[in-house]
Amino acid sequence: MDSNPLRPVTEAEVSAYEADGGVCLRGVVDPGWLARLADGAEEALRNRGPHHYIQSAPGDAGFFYTEYFLWRRLAPFRDFALNSPGGEIAARLTRSAQVHFFMDGLFVKEPQTERPSAWHQDQVYYPIDGHKVVIMWFPLDSVSADTALREVKGSHRWGRSFSAVMLKDDDAVIQQDQGHVRPPDFDAEGDRYEILSWDVAPGDCIAFNGMAVHGARGNVSAARRRRAVSTTWLGDDTVMGYRSEMEPQYDPMLKLAKGERLVDEELFPQVWPKR
Repeated sequence: MDSNPLRPVTEAEVSAYEADGGVCLRGVVDPGWLARLADGAEEALRNRGPHHYIQSAPGDAGFFYTEYFLWRRLAPFRDFALNSPGGEIAARLTRSAQVHFFMDGLFVKEPQTERPSAWHQDQVYYPIDGHKVVIMWFPLDSVSADTALREVKGSHRWGRSFSAVMLKDDDAVIQQDQGHVRPPDFDAEGDRYEILSWDVAPGDCIAFNGMAVHGARGNVSAARRRRAVSTTWLGDDTVMGYRSEMEPQYDPMLKLAKGERLVDEELFPQVWPKR
């Protein structure tokens, strides 16, 4: 599998990422990487890790599963974090000289899963400050725009931080720092906002800023699965931050001081330039 992008990320794509907060990069990653991640996803479903969550309720149709920090325990995810083209792509999008890997997440919506992923910003969940946090969402199955991740265009530029809410129940607040408010229902806002969405296939990547508001509908397909891996990469302005509440998966970071650069190789391995 090629550790380099299959094609260069263009200046037009970088500019779209900067202006809109999100961009779809077509055919940038060797599909072999995604095949390995798909195998890893099945292993994760069979043997669930300490940071997994069943997002669907017992009576819900379908099945919605998430798990985080898989790179710490499963070889396909660790290999992807350290050796895939992700670091180089992140460096290009954030115009960073150096990129470190932070975390990954697996999102599985089996057929007929109605429960959506609520509107949210990823970075408000993280104890990380900086403008060069980029999330890259890699589909493991071909999915249509109405099922894939969606992003509110330009929302990373609002200068607003919304409360971190539960994906399973967006009425439940995980943390609500001073000045934060609950995310609105952007689907109910009519034409006030522009929602970006894309049909995607393995090898494509949806990249978005850590402060961009995004979410996803359920997977109402009768037969098609919707599996995706979300990965978070840190550009060269990112530092340790603290939130009013921090989830257990961030406990290893508590040894770091607020404002400290995130270069600890155990927690944040450098992935660009490759060592």
